[in-house]
Amino acid sequence: MPFELLNTYIKVGKFLALTPPSIEIDKNTKFRQIHQVFMILLIVTCVTLSVYFRNFYLHYNLAKSTVCFLTDILLCAFCCRIVVETSKVSQWIELINCLKNTTCLLEETNSGKEKRMQWKFVLPQVIFGTVLIYVTYYWLSIVGVPQLEQHGFEVLEMYIQFFYTFYVHTILEMIRQRYEALKHHFKDKLIRNDRNFAEMGHFACTLKDAVNKVNYIFGWSLLLLTAFTTLQFLNYLEYNLQSHEFGRENVSQIPTSMLLLKCDNIVEESEDIIFVVSKSGTKLTDPRIREEIDRFGHILATNLPQFSAARFIFLARSTILSIFGTVATFFIVLVTFEPKESSIIEATG
Repeated sequence: MPFELLNTYIKVGKFLALTPPSIEIDKNTKFRQIHQVFMILLIVTCVTLSVYFRNFYLHYNLAKSTVCFLTDILLCAFCCRIVVETSKVSQWIELINCLKNTTCLLEETNSGKEKRMQWKFVLPQVIFGTVLIYVTYYWLSIVGVPQLEQHGFEVLEMYIQFFYTFYVHTILEMIRQRYEALKHHFKDKLIRNDRNFAEMGHFACTLKDAVNKVNYIFGWSLLLLTAFTTLQFLNYLEYNLQSHEFGRENVSQIPTSMLLLKCDNIVEESEDIIFVVSKSGTKLTDPRIREEIDRFGHILATNLPQFSAARFIFLARSTILSIFGTVATFFIVLVTFEPKESSIIEATG
């Protein structure tokens, strides 16, 4: 994947201080820092007002109040953390350099593909905007002005979550495509009987470095996003199972699941390369070529990509199952502490 789609996300995200101002950023300017501080103050102020208009969830029991309050805090911390992480200029430069240094693995793209890249940005925005407008209008027509007071700012928070997940997903897809291209590049070398695998070993180390930079830059945000998704899913599950009203939809776990699956996909792609390399080595009779392939396989095995959320949890497909397990456990706790005539928990987000 070329840089066109990433450039588009950066051009849009910089207005909300969600991304660096450009791919070629060299420093964080004073104006940029003021912009970041303003966004953080705006987020904290609006979340505080939203919680205030909800009466700090005092009409719920302790368990429900805690879950609702933590959900708001995590979402606020997540949005603020996104703004803060754009200040990691040096790590961002290193990440972009890793992607640029491995671009040669990809095939040349034609001009028509650039238009398709733009549609990959526009189409999700249109779909999300349409759904968001419909849901907001629906609840506004039922609840009225209190809906704006209690949940108005969540429209911006939901868009920040949506935009950020697709932005990070774009970077992860760029890494995945490079791992896939590395596998095809290795197969081509075997066909051409090329014994020089040193450059490919360098590419493998560079891609591993790119993964490390992703973990360093986005790790805390992904941790907060995973925790928020877990609690928000718990809120909606409890609401829909306990309420006799029209159920509220929750699609926040979909973008988070996309990120987790993409991380797992990259790891799976790298493991597939090791399998191809190992299998190829068993079919060769030339000891020199076999030695080069074994060395390349060792480099791959010692540089397997691994995604983590601030080193607290590893991001993979199994994380989705862990989220469901956590939700089930906490749901039992909520039901246990549920008074018979208590009000239904409010779905945050």
